[in-house]
Amino acid sequence: MPETPAAPAKPRFPWFWILPIPVALGLGIVIGMQIAAPGGLGPAVTQESQEPSAATQSETAQRIEVERHDANDPTAVGALDAPVVMVTYSDYQCGYCAKWANEALPSLLTSYVESGQLRIEYRDIMFFGENSRQSAELAVAAGKQGKYQEFHDAIFAKGATAKDADYSEAGLKDLAEHIDVDAKQFIEDAKHTDTVSLVQQNHDEANALGVTGTPTFVINGRPIVGAQPLEAFVQVIDKELGR
Repeated sequence: MPETPAAPAKPRFPWFWILPIPVALGLGIVIGMQIAAPGGLGPAVTQESQEPSAATQSETAQRIEVERHDANDPTAVGALDAPVVMVTYSDYQCGYCAKWANEALPSLLTSYVESGQLRIEYRDIMFFGENSRQSAELAVAAGKQGKYQEFHDAIFAKGATAKDADYSEAGLKDLAEHIDVDAKQFIEDAKHTDTVSLVQQNHDEANALGVTGTPTFVINGRPIVGAQPLEAFVQVIDKELGR
């Protein structure tokens, strides 16, 4: 009888190794479907990709510990003691991220964040290069003045992405005025060492988790992948609130 191969000592993907192989493969396929190609929106969202991922539905999946609960987190919105925390890996050049930001996010903010039931910890990453990096750094800078959500909404307004943004000196001053932050501080904070380090930390964290497409979410430790419709998030959040 052939020997059974020994299990890897330290699996890279914390929620994959305890799932059945078909489920893990299915999650990988769904993640791949969400990657928006540079300069476009990527492949069309199919009905299948709109369903909550198998990993989200699995009651046996290992909880992913990525929440920070940091009162000084410049890119988090919502009550620090909210019973549900959603970590959001997003890219400002991602068309699917813009789709989610316009279709699902507003209701989540109104119904759950404003009522103190949900905290969103945004982790802006940079799959699409320097424009994504600059956008993420500007988002942190806006957050340092308490205007992260305003920056997020301004970039993704009406389905736009950062590739449409004007990041010239004049453009940044106009953006600062639009989101009501001090322009000089906004520009300086975006270049600050701790801003650059935080953006890199968020990106490295996403890579370490095996995130290969945006948007990807972790709600109270459970992953949900892609620009899912509002109902998918409501279902998961309400279930967590009922625990």
